[in-house]
Amino acid sequence: MSPRVKSPGAEPAGETLTLGQPLVQSAALLLPPRFERLRVALEESLASRIDDPEPIHQLRVATRRCATAVDLLGVLIPTDLRRPVLRQLKQLRQICGPARDLDIQRAFYERLLTEADARDLAVIDLLYERGTSRREKLQQDLLDGIARRRRKLERRCTDVLAHLDLLRERTSAPCGRLGETALPLLTGLLQRVCDQAPGPNSSSAQLHRLRIAGKKLRYACELFQPLLEPEYSTLLAPQLIALQDELGNHHDAQVAEEQLAELRQRWKQKRLRPNWDHKPQGLFSWKELSAGLRFVARVHADRAAAARERFFQLWPDFSTTAFRLPLEARLRQLSSAPSRGKRSPGTAPGARPQSDRSVP
Repeated sequence: MSPRVKSPGAEPAGETLTLGQPLVQSAALLLPPRFERLRVALEESLASRIDDPEPIHQLRVATRRCATAVDLLGVLIPTDLRRPVLRQLKQLRQICGPARDLDIQRAFYERLLTEADARDLAVIDLLYERGTSRREKLQQDLLDGIARRRRKLERRCTDVLAHLDLLRERTSAPCGRLGETALPLLTGLLQRVCDQAPGPNSSSAQLHRLRIAGKKLRYACELFQPLLEPEYSTLLAPQLIALQDELGNHHDAQVAEEQLAELRQRWKQKRLRPNWDHKPQGLFSWKELSAGLRFVARVHADRAAAARERFFQLWPDFSTTAFRLPLEARLRQLSSAPSRGKRSPGTAPGARPQSDRSVP
């Protein structure tokens, strides 16, 4: 990437985000630190080992933050520059997905080994070793895939930054001001979350859609966080993160339970084959193996139910006094602030790219 990309969180001396700031100037403050963090995350992931899942997790987070910034500031970036960056970010996140899922599974089984009764330990250990073996097989292909996409992504990000430099030199470019883009976006994303208010009978699919909407809101708030301070980082962000964590725990547990059910069905069908006894699972009687799998499935079901219950305990306050109302009040305050500035010529109120392109 360009050597002028600054370290995460860095801003040019004397400059900060303001509502009346030209959007292209705001983009020059917002995009380079995120591209730099992505570069660092790529380097760390290429040096990572399978016993350290954090670099891959941080790489996925960095791709989401970059995709959110590129998408929400997309009014500045031509389609032929924006789409390739978003595509490369999505592909990078996707190739890391299976490894991340296995890292979560292994952490779960490692913890369960310290909590389960002795009769279930052998089957849990079997599942842990199975996950470890699959993760080891993924490692080289994962690193090769990251290395290939790294070069392409660096070129795409450099092209975007070069385009922004050209826009900044064109002082007459009608790109609008930060407030005209940020405030309608945040208001719309908050409304989308609240429109999906859950009920006691909400399905897992409904909760998952709410989780996705909340994730888009969270990354948008992080992008425009300097405008939302001082309330956001100390009061509002912890509420949103706690809600997202419980929705994520619920989703992960449900997916794990479904995958375990599929594994049990496959093993049940394969146990009569001649080579079954040569497999690690063939060392167990079907009764013992089935009982261990049912125990782990119950643990996943209990985790999902507990996360769902904690989420519903958080939602009433989140949707009113703890998050929604304070954020709405802050957005109204910003909307009425004189510093928001007048619209630039040729720019419609709230001009912005479609937020549906935000990363899932």
